[in-house]
Amino acid sequence: MASIKKYTTAKGTAWRVIYNTPNGKQTSKRGFRTKDAASKWAAENTVSINRGEWIDPSAGNTTISQLHAAWWATLASRKPNYRRQLNSAWEHHVKPHWADRRISTIKHSEIQAWVGTIEKQRPRRGTDGESDSTPSATLVANCHSVLKQILDVAVKDNLVRSNPAVGVTLPKKPAPVKVYLTAEQLHCLAEECGERGDIVAVLGTVGIRWGELTGLRVKDVNVLRRRLNVNCTVARDDDGQWVPMEPKSWEQRTVAVPKSIMPLIEKAMVGKRPDDLLWERPSGGFLRPLGHTSFFAHAVKRCVADGRIPERLTPHGLRHVAAGLQVASGASVKVVQKQLGHKSAMLTLDIYADLFDGDLDEVADKMDVGLSALSWGVA
Repeated sequence: MASIKKYTTAKGTAWRVIYNTPNGKQTSKRGFRTKDAASKWAAENTVSINRGEWIDPSAGNTTISQLHAAWWATLASRKPNYRRQLNSAWEHHVKPHWADRRISTIKHSEIQAWVGTIEKQRPRRGTDGESDSTPSATLVANCHSVLKQILDVAVKDNLVRSNPAVGVTLPKKPAPVKVYLTAEQLHCLAEECGERGDIVAVLGTVGIRWGELTGLRVKDVNVLRRRLNVNCTVARDDDGQWVPMEPKSWEQRTVAVPKSIMPLIEKAMVGKRPDDLLWERPSGGFLRPLGHTSFFAHAVKRCVADGRIPERLTPHGLRHVAAGLQVASGASVKVVQKQLGHKSAMLTLDIYADLFDGDLDEVADKMDVGLSALSWGVA
């Protein structure tokens, strides 16, 4: 049961509420100018304690930086690349602005305004060397995610009642530009890449990711069935080293290789043992991602310059090329989903809805075979 006591201050009389916290510790809340105000607060405080919703008023003095370690521990099971992105957002954007702020003082409007300042930052350069607005939107999302996740920890620990980062409006990411090549155009690009053209041919027809390709070993190839077993992906660990990692469950899969492409893989297997990498660096070890100074980027520039391919694309864009060629060959949404390693067919359809537009005409034409012989009362 709370009690209300009067005390004297330099400005006159004030009131304080003395009460027991849920753990039995006696504490008080001071500074009420009238007894009625103190009584009202005491009643509301008693209700929150009885409902299990009580929050220690002093807990709101916890700063964002003091919660950093607890938040970082929640990311232990996430992939290193994801942790690196969030850590970068923390170090360069969240920490400088919010580290010393008491969580109870942070307002939704402040976070919304802060997000706007990140959004205006100059875009970074893409992997193909061109200015790319997508990383800016991604950076904003990462920065907001860090702050929101830290405040989520505060809410779960009953340090604050609600998360002011919830409901903040973020900039929309521009729709990715998908470049679809014909088989002839892909062949020209592969030829332009010289001795590494086999890699481009595989990426542009099979549709596996770069990290999945670089992790392939001889034992992952089934020559007779023309299959590749995708069991791992290569990415940086927390120390920045390139290592094989287990992909998400739906990304572990067996994919089909076109008959005309299989000889390129067989050639890469020559003289190698089952555990050897199919493709590796000249000095040994996993291939590195293809940046804007790579053989691939220069080959793309040359092919665009002389009109052999319509526009520039990144190594990841070869997945779109593969999807386009698969759909053009009659592959269903489920087949493309399995080849690309998407979590669901709905995700595949969301990404490549434009490729399946032709199916609408095909369905209508097939329906018309049975419908056209009937009279529909049209003069």
